[in-house]
Amino acid sequence: MLQVDVFSERPLGGNPLAVFLDGAGLSDAEMQAIAREMNLSETTFVLPAEVPGADYRVRIFTPTSELPFAGHPTIGTAFALLETGRIAPRGPMFVLRQQTLAGVQPIEVRTQDGRRTFTMTLPAPRFETAPAVSELARALRIDEKDIDGEPATVVVGVGWHIVPLQGLESVRNLAPDLGRLALIERRTGHPVTVFCREAEDPSCSLRLRSFAPGAGIPEDPVCGSGNGCVGAYLARASGARAPFEYRAEQGIEMGRPGRAWVRVEPDGEGWRVQVGGTAVTVVEGELRIPV
Repeated sequence: MLQVDVFSERPLGGNPLAVFLDGAGLSDAEMQAIAREMNLSETTFVLPAEVPGADYRVRIFTPTSELPFAGHPTIGTAFALLETGRIAPRGPMFVLRQQTLAGVQPIEVRTQDGRRTFTMTLPAPRFETAPAVSELARALRIDEKDIDGEPATVVVGVGWHIVPLQGLESVRNLAPDLGRLALIERRTGHPVTVFCREAEDPSCSLRLRSFAPGAGIPEDPVCGSGNGCVGAYLARASGARAPFEYRAEQGIEMGRPGRAWVRVEPDGEGWRVQVGGTAVTVVEGELRIPV
């Protein structure tokens, strides 16, 4: 297995992920127990593809449950397969096709100056009604006036309640009630991502934080699906029918700074959302389990 840090160019930043390179023969219960042992926001298990055109299949687990799709596990698993030679590069730019419970997702891989970057296309976003502003404000322990616009629920294989906040200080100083957030998550099936339209890094336009305590993840350091949901939220909120892209920062409050880039473009009546980033290996080893 490898442990990799995703959305970071150096170890000990971004979002950590454990990747088990051969999950064949493991039961559902064993996969869940291993994810609980890793105690990271997600752990992935690579399996042979079951549909035509897919390069591999991946199952994604939090410490408490399996997910149909997630962002940083998608980039981290692709990185680990290339890093270990399980998949051979196909030139300076090529596309991997990953099978998950949410379908088959293309991942564009580019290599420049010896550095690989990964851009994934998320499942098509769909929108749901978010919890009431008053309930979200109580759970986040903020005043309702600190919410800068109407929250919305966005689903890209996995869903997030997206809450825009007034500015950088609102995001930095956030100390949510994790118990209330967990209740919202269990009732609706979706956790909460907040963002503001400011950032410390001049190359970034947004700052995010993502909370999923109901899935055993009090705060996710840098969240690919959360970033994608924010991109779709911004497209719908602005009514934009032209492509746009930006960089976002996350994880600073956790001491795990990372960066993601997001591109959104019109796709029929909806939008096509892509999220990209880098990854780096931190740990390489074996896990021993009873047989």
